[in-house]
Amino acid sequence: MKHIIIIILTSWLLIGCSTQNSNTEMQVINEFKDSVLMYVTLGGGHDSTFIQNVNGIFNCKQIGLNGIVWIQPNETLTYVSTKCFSGNISFGVAPMNCSTPDWKTGMNIFEFNLNEPQESIDISCIAGVNCILRCDLIGGAAWPATPLYPNPRILQNDSMYKNTNRVGVYPYGCTNCVNTEGKQTCQVPSETPNAQHICNPTRAKGDRGGIVRVTFKGYTNLEIND
Repeated sequence: MKHIIIIILTSWLLIGCSTQNSNTEMQVINEFKDSVLMYVTLGGGHDSTFIQNVNGIFNCKQIGLNGIVWIQPNETLTYVSTKCFSGNISFGVAPMNCSTPDWKTGMNIFEFNLNEPQESIDISCIAGVNCILRCDLIGGAAWPATPLYPNPRILQNDSMYKNTNRVGVYPYGCTNCVNTEGKQTCQVPSETPNAQHICNPTRAKGDRGGIVRVTFKGYTNLEIND
């Protein structure tokens, strides 16, 4: 009977949040010519199995769900979570839904759900585009985005109104990838939605491992540096 209990507990751990021996690593690289301010926003999750404090993540010094850190040119920041790791990162500005005078075409974020029972990632341009982000998915299990794209390994957004049919990227105002239901009233005119749900590569339940590498390529709103 004791052996049966051990087997059941082991199986439960395998489908829960990751242990350190099976986690997915996240890296962030700055390929821009200048240092860039990165905003880290955690989802927080529903219980203690989720990371709920940015302190120590990518060298953030803050306490709570929101943090900031400067990344120098050609610098690589790495974080490996031992709990469920859910949230987003943005560059130059904190997440927002609408454009502003300083960010005339809004802003985009990289979203992640790592070391969870089912991992997923995407580049969201739902609120616009302020930078070019590339995501390289290195090693580990496949990241399918519909049967059409069973294992995409490179994701990258383009500038405003050029993100339809880009795997792993939500176009402007396309809240559900294939439509604009529930979008903010400021997100007009919206981009053409995708025909299929290709925006959010999602691993099979229990699959994890490898590296999620996000590279900041530079701003598209270059007027902010004037």
